[in-house]
Amino acid sequence: MEFFHGSFDDALAQAREQGKRVFLDVYTTWCGPCIVMQETVFPLPEVGEYFNARFVNYKLDAEDESIMGPEIAARYGVKGYPTYLILDSEGAEIGRATSGMSGDQFIALFSQMLGETESQFATVKARFDAGDQSPEVVQEYLDAAIVDQSMGGDFDFQRFIELKKVAGDYFASREYSDLINETDARLIAAYWDKTPRGDALVEFVIDNYDEFVSVSSEAAMSQFVLGATWYAGLAAAQLGDGSYGAFLDDLAEEPLSKAVAYDLGRDPESVLDPERMRGRFQMMDLVASEDWGAVASEWERRIAAEGTMASARTYNAAARDLAGSPEAAHQVLALEYSSKAYELDGSDVMIVTVYVGQLRQSGQDGLAQQVTDDFRASLGDSAEDQRKLELFDRLSPPPPE
Repeated sequence: MEFFHGSFDDALAQAREQGKRVFLDVYTTWCGPCIVMQETVFPLPEVGEYFNARFVNYKLDAEDESIMGPEIAARYGVKGYPTYLILDSEGAEIGRATSGMSGDQFIALFSQMLGETESQFATVKARFDAGDQSPEVVQEYLDAAIVDQSMGGDFDFQRFIELKKVAGDYFASREYSDLINETDARLIAAYWDKTPRGDALVEFVIDNYDEFVSVSSEAAMSQFVLGATWYAGLAAAQLGDGSYGAFLDDLAEEPLSKAVAYDLGRDPESVLDPERMRGRFQMMDLVASEDWGAVASEWERRIAAEGTMASARTYNAAARDLAGSPEAAHQVLALEYSSKAYELDGSDVMIVTVYVGQLRQSGQDGLAQQVTDDFRASLGDSAEDQRKLELFDRLSPPPPE
């Protein structure tokens, strides 16, 4: 696929000039399916041939403020990633979809959205519902459901749970060795995503990592196994017993070290970098164990290490963690950190929320109200500002009665 490089408005102008629609890929740098699509599907010649002929293609990082990513994503009500939008040349939405999939599925999805072809999902679903649940039919049903579930862009969580149950029964009915094929690798990535380590199928994929890469892609399998490690480590860190470390130690050994090498080669700033995960889990573990002295010391160390480069989000995270401490000295430190975060970035809704909370906690209700009023006054009518206001109203502590 050829992607337009320039502003979003310029992409619309080019679509008007060429008599095309706009394909808008709304993604984030940490979204696993987004990464897999960008690494394995968008580069396919057949995908490029289809999309380049019909669209001006534009990629939008929903968190990149330099290109108005949050504002544009909010304008179109994007709630999950990836989200794909079809727009006319004036920017009006024609259709939307979501989810990761194969190249053939991606073309089929958009050809159906444009009315060029019709979905065959109803046919295979009718066979499945009628009781024909042979492995071949169930596999076809689950695969076709990936495209059908993506249509419209509104994720139906209840339906996904039902499909996940079907997928679980299907996986359990097969010899795991028989699942090492292109279609089943795709089904595992789609329906077993976010399943933490310890699950039998997840461990089988890890043990047979190279074989699954050979029938799928390193992008898909690295995201799958590193994601499984992330969720296992996250759950362990919340226990406060240090057990998260074992999952991260495994990343230094094959085959998981191969997944790490691929991911860091793709993006050295990846959120799945083992050291980044360790830093995050360590702090969660300390908070969960309520070792507030260690929490304070660790944040002081990290902020000192960053020096003048310490960001507003760093100070805000420190304030948020220390806010849970019952000790007065830690509350003072939390207020100091939240004040510094606010000083560095008073437009971030999460930073303002934490600062207002700390001000109220310290009895400075007048200043808390002033900060609240200033933040509200700074917001306009844009979709992004209205999203901020909604989030602030939901999270900020109410004033004392």
